[in-house]
Amino acid sequence: MSSTLAAVNGELTNSMLLQFIGTQLAKFLTKEHVYKDAYYRVSIENIKSTLKPGDVVLVEGQSRVSSAIQFITGSNWSHAAIFIGKAKSFNHCLIEVKAVEGCKYTDINTYRNHNLRICRPMFLNDKKRMIIIKHLKKKIGSKYDLRNIFDLIRYVYPNPPVPKKFRRNLIGIGAGDPTKAICSSLIADAFKEINHPVLPFADDFNTIVLRHPTYCLPKDFDISPFFQIIKPSPQNFP
Repeated sequence: MSSTLAAVNGELTNSMLLQFIGTQLAKFLTKEHVYKDAYYRVSIENIKSTLKPGDVVLVEGQSRVSSAIQFITGSNWSHAAIFIGKAKSFNHCLIEVKAVEGCKYTDINTYRNHNLRICRPMFLNDKKRMIIIKHLKKKIGSKYDLRNIFDLIRYVYPNPPVPKKFRRNLIGIGAGDPTKAICSSLIADAFKEINHPVLPFADDFNTIVLRHPTYCLPKDFDISPFFQIIKPSPQNFP
């Protein structure tokens, strides 16, 4: 009996240690180093006035994990969130997923000093938009197991020596929850609820074949023919 208890306690200790290491590593990787670019940026107020519920907002992140995702995907966009309108105490609220915090509500003002892009899903009515938002709201509060250190370590080295054609698969490697915590995967899964494609395959008969959400990248919303790029008008421009 005592040996069994000792084994259980040992497993719990190892599990807690891995969780602690994983959490600290995730915080290190996702810490933003905000800087201002020299080039002109559309104001967050203009972006707010342009957004509609169901729009996907792409973010040019400034963290270590962002640098790795940008290299792997060959795109500036390293993060994705979805705009849901007014929620909680936020007038302009996003739903996003972070490795440490999990799925949560976020004020869009959080990204005031980031470059953003609005991707609006095409061919959707208000009913389908609400289905997507309701699906994501059910995920709020979900936490992710950070004990799978391998899933996190891949982001420590921002420029992995991986051939370009295999880089998309690098995002989906691993069965741990950090893989599931990829922001674009969560959003792609929500669009799958209404069978709305993000960046699908085409078979030999040119029939649309939906890609598994795990392999969806932030840049897919940018280049998808099923999402329209919306650019707010610059302020103070004649």
